Amino acid sequence: MAYRGGSALAGLLSILSALGRVTYRNLRKLGSLAGNNFFLFVFLLLGQSGGFLQVVLGLLLLFPFSSDPLRSIPSERLQQWPLTPRIALALRLASVWFSPVAWITVGLIIWTKSLQFAAAFVGISALFYALSSLFTWVPARAPRLNILAHVPDFGGPIGGLVRKNARELLSILDPYAGLVLTLSATVYRFASSKPEPDAFMILSMLVALTLSTYALCLFGLDTASGFARYHLFPLRGWQILLAKDVAFLAVLLILVAPLHLLAGLAAGLMALTVGHHASVRYRVPQTHWRFTGGAPLTSGLLQAFLMFSAGTLVARTSAWVLLPCVAMFAGSLWYFGKELDRSAE
Repeated sequence: MAYRGGSALAGLLSILSALGRVTYRNLRKLGSLAGNNFFLFVFLLLGQSGGFLQVVLGLLLLFPFSSDPLRSIPSERLQQWPLTPRIALALRLASVWFSPVAWITVGLIIWTKSLQFAAAFVGISALFYALSSLFTWVPARAPRLNILAHVPDFGGPIGGLVRKNARELLSILDPYAGLVLTLSATVYRFASSKPEPDAFMILSMLVALTLSTYALCLFGLDTASGFARYHLFPLRGWQILLAKDVAFLAVLLILVAPLHLLAGLAAGLMALTVGHHASVRYRVPQTHWRFTGGAPLTSGLLQAFLMFSAGTLVARTSAWVLLPCVAMFAGSLWYFGKELDRSAE
């Protein structure tokens, strides 16, 4: 039975109130960007010279920004309000203003005084909305086309965990920022008549930086019950951490292979060396299809310093510099693996 009169309005207001709370919670989750290493590097260190990298981050943020606000409310909840067609239409129109895209569009009109520029932004947002809808629809309707389902099993006693961790890593936005950088650098390599050699070394370390915050939150996508389940496996703490590390390095090496493989590997090893400490001692929950964030700032600064130092030394001196990098990584893996074991006792 449909709502009528005041009951219909009350139902509409109840849904809008719930939608407002959900939108507020989603925006708070985006606040984790303040603790993302790549975000801080782009906006605090590069300043105006980081225009291209700022565009990369802005485009990736359009995925969560462009989502339909009504999707935040489960369909079974909406069905509990049997609204009339008129009220349902009012709900659809009102929900538009719960989207950050609407607020940004109004801000662009006021700031630029250009309807054409604002319309272009809306068009790009609509494209990203269509893409995000496609990514949601395809796995549900055609599971074989779900990319995450095709991550291979690495085999061995930790192979299943490596596969699970790789799928988790590919369900956040960080590696896709790295992918955009890799594709852009590949185009530059072939399109430029005289590409700058050091550019690929620097870009490989920047790609590693896009993943580095995840290295500080290796258990961030595990639920409390999932984390407790690790201790039921016949595995040592270092093996559990290694399963996270192998997934991280596998994704990283694929991204930096067209750039500077050894510099990217050295940076990745340093990211994990520091990341073990923060991951084991400070479990910071993360959200799928968002950038990771919220890790300790001091850990991020130390991580970035070691990453760029190791990557630069490997690229400009000798590949033998990888040996101390591997030794530091192994020591960190052993020490914090023991600490992970102690936390289960």
